[in-house]
Amino acid sequence: MNAFTSASGLLPLNPYEPTGFGERSQGEVAEGQLSLDDLLAELHAHNAARHEYTLSAPGRRMLHRVLTALVEVQAGRRPASQLDGWLSPMLQRRLRARPRTVSTRYVLRNIHVCRPAEDALEVCGTAHLTDRAYALVARFEHGETGWRCTLFTVLGRRP
Repeated sequence: MNAFTSASGLLPLNPYEPTGFGERSQGEVAEGQLSLDDLLAELHAHNAARHEYTLSAPGRRMLHRVLTALVEVQAGRRPASQLDGWLSPMLQRRLRARPRTVSTRYVLRNIHVCRPAEDALEVCGTAHLTDRAYALVARFEHGETGWRCTLFTVLGRRP
């Protein structure tokens, strides 16, 4: 019995050799359809545009330090006045109005930065306790006096 008969359910495959990277395939593409090469080129262009506004390593470290300090203010372990140069007046008033009671120490583990505009940064991250993680969000805007945090919230935090 031949192993490559239709009676056995197995049929031989046609030989195929892929084209080199950057070469156009010889197969025809239907009108209005994107080829894989077009999709890869579009993906590369999208990633290049997205990473155009990434933050430098020193900028990311500074942002991590400011967010760590904000988490410490939120937990009552640091006075809000230490961040006056980094906070918008409205956020400054909101943080100072809260009663300062010392709670457990949060540890900021990671942050993700998005730059929706040239003068704005939006940040999300996780602040961990020993057995639980909390999400945090912040927004920084650049104005006449430099970068200021205009929004900061720890989501799901216990009162």
